[in-house]
Amino acid sequence: MSLLDALKWRYAVKKMNGQPVEQEKVDQIIQAALLAPTSSGLQPFKVIVVTNQELKEKIAPIAYGQAQVIDSSHLLVFAAQENYTEEGIDAVFNRMNTERGLPLDATDAYKTQLKGMILSRSAEENFNHAARQAYIAFGIAIAEAALLKVDSTPMEVLTALR
Repeated sequence: MSLLDALKWRYAVKKMNGQPVEQEKVDQIIQAALLAPTSSGLQPFKVIVVTNQELKEKIAPIAYGQAQVIDSSHLLVFAAQENYTEEGIDAVFNRMNTERGLPLDATDAYKTQLKGMILSRSAEENFNHAARQAYIAFGIAIAEAALLKVDSTPMEVLTALR
């Protein structure tokens, strides 16, 4: 199935069918999200998988009481970082350079330029940037779900979960 065909198939599910999604498919969806292209490859978000029914019931009120939160077998929460840090940026570039077999200092010029830009912004600006990057990953995840014929429903909750 092509991506276009999968997107024509998908819709925002209003009621879950009560069947659990196979873990292999959930893993594929999460992997797709984590491989999503984001600005400078910083991936400033986490994908939290919630399967605990009691926890889903606690989350439901901040998700406007939408039944899909409780009825889903897997609730994927895309949580944006609150802010960027120098250490976090260094860790991303060190991992990226290691995975590519490059010396750790291979991207120092770009990393320094990026830090100058990002670390000079307010925490609110950086959170908004991170949230937009999380949306990219979410889009890739929901497209992967469609390719796998896994029902899904996009929901937005703008709040700090702590």
